[in-house]
Amino acid sequence: MKKDNPVKVYAVVSQIGFMVITPLLIFIWGGSVLVRELELPQWVMTLFIIIGVVSMASGLISYAGKLIAIYGRDDKKKYRHLSDRRDTDYYDDNYRKR
Repeated sequence: MKKDNPVKVYAVVSQIGFMVITPLLIFIWGGSVLVRELELPQWVMTLFIIIGVVSMASGLISYAGKLIAIYGRDDKKKYRHLSDRRDTDYYDDNYRKR
């Protein structure tokens, strides 16, 4: 399975865009409705915008951590042996005598 598949790249980019736009729109819309309908002061709208930005940032940080965990692994790393492969005396002969 290739990691650089264009469909996967578009899916990740669209997910990030969705995670940026959705919290901002929801909190801006909710703040404007509360300010307009309940006649609250204007600083409530500013508070809702700040909450929307914080929720957007926390979602992006969480998603970025998951992406790093998935795509950050390097499959091309070679296993480094701790001993020489030609070493055939890797069993301790004195172990069985104990």
